[in-house]
Amino acid sequence: MEKLCQEFLRKQWELKTSSMLPAKLIRWLSIFTLVTLVCSVLNAADSLRIYDTRAMDAFMDGIDLESVGDIEKAISAYQRALTYDPNASDIHFSLARLLLQLEKFPEAKEALLKVIDLDPRNLESLELLGEIAQRDQEHRLALGYFERILDIDYNNDYAILQSAQIYHALGDTIREADFLIRLWELDTDRMAALQRAETIYLNANDYTRITDLYSKLIKRMPTKTDLVGRQIRLFLGMNRFFDAEALMDSLIEVVPFSMDLHSMKTDLVKVMHGEMAAVDYLTDVVAEYPETWELKLKLSQLLIDAGESSTARDVLKEILHIRPELSNAVSMLVWTYLDVDDVLQAREILEGYLPAFPDDFFLHRLLGSILYDIAVTEADSLHYQLALDAQYAALNLRPDDQQTLHMIANTLELFGRRAEVLQTYLQLIQIDPDDHLALNNYAYMLTEGDVSEDTLRHAAEFVEKALLIVPDNAPYLDTAGWIYFKLGHVQLAREFIDRSLNINPDNPEVLMHMGDVLEYLGKSNEAYIYYMRADKYK
Repeated sequence: MEKLCQEFLRKQWELKTSSMLPAKLIRWLSIFTLVTLVCSVLNAADSLRIYDTRAMDAFMDGIDLESVGDIEKAISAYQRALTYDPNASDIHFSLARLLLQLEKFPEAKEALLKVIDLDPRNLESLELLGEIAQRDQEHRLALGYFERILDIDYNNDYAILQSAQIYHALGDTIREADFLIRLWELDTDRMAALQRAETIYLNANDYTRITDLYSKLIKRMPTKTDLVGRQIRLFLGMNRFFDAEALMDSLIEVVPFSMDLHSMKTDLVKVMHGEMAAVDYLTDVVAEYPETWELKLKLSQLLIDAGESSTARDVLKEILHIRPELSNAVSMLVWTYLDVDDVLQAREILEGYLPAFPDDFFLHRLLGSILYDIAVTEADSLHYQLALDAQYAALNLRPDDQQTLHMIANTLELFGRRAEVLQTYLQLIQIDPDDHLALNNYAYMLTEGDVSEDTLRHAAEFVEKALLIVPDNAPYLDTAGWIYFKLGHVQLAREFIDRSLNINPDNPEVLMHMGDVLEYLGKSNEAYIYYMRADKYK
């Protein structure tokens, strides 16, 4: 008997590495399970001394044939085995698997039902019968099979998931939600199941059921911050502010060392009582837990948002003294100077820290932005080149970053390098064909100067695509109008430029364009009014 089991194990390893059965309806038994099934049959029969060796030989022949992919002959071997031992549930199951592989569903179903007659607690057969019933749209029948599985194994996650899907198909979403919650309780990483259940309750306006659900779960897992966050957002959505605050306070009392909860409480205080109240709360927490640099970073951002940049600066310097590797603390420190328009000091601080972060894209891009602002003020080639160098350093770290490429295009345009600007916009459009800003700017730059009609038509294609994406954008409407004007479609041009001015009536460039159109139409008095308005807003 031991040799037979060893031989069976060897053959199952071979079978496991052969081609698997189709997805959905075929759930392959693990090697251990198959060996256990066969060996238990053999051992039981051996103890009684009444097993039929012809059935076993035919069964082993079937396994050999299945392992080499000869499915039809393997089926015949299993069927032959059953003529010798019609009550062998494991042989019926093996036969059913192969019949399913050949999509012979009625015959497979018959074999699986035989398994259940012989072994009512055979979970694999119940699962396959449930899947066959689902395939045949017999949802109630399928549900019955999965309910039988759950009677045997209450926490069977597969049966729970299938039951949820069946109730969804039947339109009973509340029952679907019940099973999704059970699924999430088995594995709390399955947030999609919990989110779906929450959506169902919200659509049903069943807020009581939702709040009861989260209250129950939070009691079991008070530090599960995503649950707490959902309950808090729910309370806020229902204008139950004091319930939200009471929940936070009770949780912090249970777990006072949870920095996540303190962070959430800070956000809640900000919503309910304003930025300064949140600053006061978090300042007290940081004083009690001075090593929590994450909360200090949050406090720094709150201070910046509240206009307390100098105080935030002190906190950030303290953080960087202890944790100099925190690049986000560096960027926030730089922002404390930008917030008060001290661009030169921001540059000095950033350039001092940047050598320690050679591969930090965001810090390089921030420097490129700062140097751009300085270049605009200084308006000399040296500063433009410094800005471009910093921007290209960021682009080398992230070659397809659209924000950096737009910044480079702006710098190149101020530098007067038109050909490179156009090439940069083409690069942006290649990265994202729906980048409407790049489409518009490329089109507008193409029209500058004395250009051919073909070039103007080419430019019109780009701005028209931009307007398909953003139909009511004032600058894009003006670009289209100006191109149409140059093409000689004067009335159409007037219509587009007028639409632009209806959205933004004070843009001096668009006012000048309208003046040019009216002048061309011989309406000099009206044109003069637009020219005067343009001078006023320059």
